[in-house]
Amino acid sequence: MQKRQDKKTRLQAIRLIVSSQALESQEDLQVELDKAGFPCTQTTLSRDLKQLRISKVRGRNGHSVYALPREGMFSPVMTREEMNKSCWRIDFSGNIMVVHTPPGHASMVAYDIDNAHHPYFLGTVAGDDTVLVVLKEDLERDEARTAIAEIVSRLSEK
Repeated sequence: MQKRQDKKTRLQAIRLIVSSQALESQEDLQVELDKAGFPCTQTTLSRDLKQLRISKVRGRNGHSVYALPREGMFSPVMTREEMNKSCWRIDFSGNIMVVHTPPGHASMVAYDIDNAHHPYFLGTVAGDDTVLVVLKEDLERDEARTAIAEIVSRLSEK
């Protein structure tokens, strides 16, 4: 049973990586999977790509990149340069902080926030590119902004 769960988790990681990065080769994807804690052989990765119906398409920069299938068509993913320009930002509404991320990053950001166990943050709800963070009552926004930047380094650059 553990082996089946490992494969399911690895497939989810592949989807997340392919949807958030412009990768031109299986070797690049293997490196990213290894960084994410899912080392695998080229043969296994090739089978996984086939099962997920992931194919190479011409990206916005003209290079061939891996893309997820969408409604029978493949859509190109953003390049790293485009993702770096994506707007990472924070908005507030009452005791809720809204963290905006590039597509596919929200669940990783929510995971990092939840696992930080910071007393300012009571919990998160993640979408594809947005995380709702429930804040402790009467918390100053500047304090929340400083605390979140310590957990999500990408937000400290903005």
